[in-house]
Amino acid sequence: MATLEEIAKKTGLSVSTVSRVVNNQYGVNKTTRAKVTKALETYKYIPHMMARGLKTGRTYTVGVIIPDVRETFFANVLCGIDEILSEAQYNMLLCISGEDPYREAIYLSYFSQNRVDGVIIAPVSPNDTQIYADFVISQNIVFIDNLPQINPINAVITDNAMASEIAVSYLYGLGHRKIATIAGKQTETTGISRLSGYKSALNRFGESVDERMIHVGDFKEKSGYTCMKQLLQDVPDLTAVYVASSQMTYGAIKAIMDAGKRIPADISVLGFDVHDPTSLITPGITTIIQQEINMGKIASRMLLALMEHTEEPVYQKIMLPSELLVRQSCSHI
Repeated sequence: MATLEEIAKKTGLSVSTVSRVVNNQYGVNKTTRAKVTKALETYKYIPHMMARGLKTGRTYTVGVIIPDVRETFFANVLCGIDEILSEAQYNMLLCISGEDPYREAIYLSYFSQNRVDGVIIAPVSPNDTQIYADFVISQNIVFIDNLPQINPINAVITDNAMASEIAVSYLYGLGHRKIATIAGKQTETTGISRLSGYKSALNRFGESVDERMIHVGDFKEKSGYTCMKQLLQDVPDLTAVYVASSQMTYGAIKAIMDAGKRIPADISVLGFDVHDPTSLITPGITTIIQQEINMGKIASRMLLALMEHTEEPVYQKIMLPSELLVRQSCSHI
């Protein structure tokens, strides 16, 4: 592993020029910057973060809190975060809240005490928003996925209401009129917005909202199974179901299969964030796909902008569109 001086010697440039590239400063043309960047990678230069921090008063560390790293959605978001932070030469300190508000509060306190430069968080606490509000005042912080009920705020989320409208509109276009939904937690903005979009789409088509068609889960597989089983009992002439998370979709599919019904011959299934890159699920599940990696990138860039500017922060909430990935689990009626 090379030092700054060794990189300068190998490139024939001054130490100050190499240093400006390492610290992403102005005053270096594109050709020179590319030359230095290539040498840094070739000779495996690792910046001395402590020395860098002493000069700038920063730790060059960003704290990230997510509920569950096992979910593909959060894994992809992390990839986007890591890509941008790595380019900016920031370290990422990852904590998993396990959807426990107490653990989340402990991690936020830890970040504050250890002077991380900023925080990206997918919050899970439905009620105790004061901790988030205090952190917005004292720290650079960007929220993703779910939102606390505070203002002002910097956040990057999916337009969940529009995603649900896209899903229901697709099923309606296939001729379905008995369209149920398995919604997520109604204590989280993600679950609230997805259910709101479902109702809005039905109203737009002049259809009344039948409360028997709505069951609320907790985004997990078991609740998807339980809700789907109950739906099949409550609405025997059901023809389609829109499930508002990937894990609940898997649970719903199992309940349908256990009931001896076929997808899509007996019931069409439209999921949310169902990733199947190997095409092992048969039939393939038609699904809403979020901009997961892009969400992580945008959140990181937003946080970097907050950390780099000393003037009054500009608060913004970015809502990303999603897309419908059509596979084989939905059919015309």
